[in-house]
Amino acid sequence: MTQEIIRYVLEQASGVVIALVLIIRIESKLDSLTSAIMHLSDSND
Repeated sequence: MTQEIIRYVLEQASGVVIALVLIIRIESKLDSLTSAIMHLSDSND
């Protein structure tokens, strides 16, 4: 019983870690995309 709980908690924790890594990667890509768009819109003025 205890092993099942520990395994469940580990699976949930690993899922959360993977989600956080993906969110951080996407956020950094969005930041670079936003800065590129801002740079392009500034150069057009």
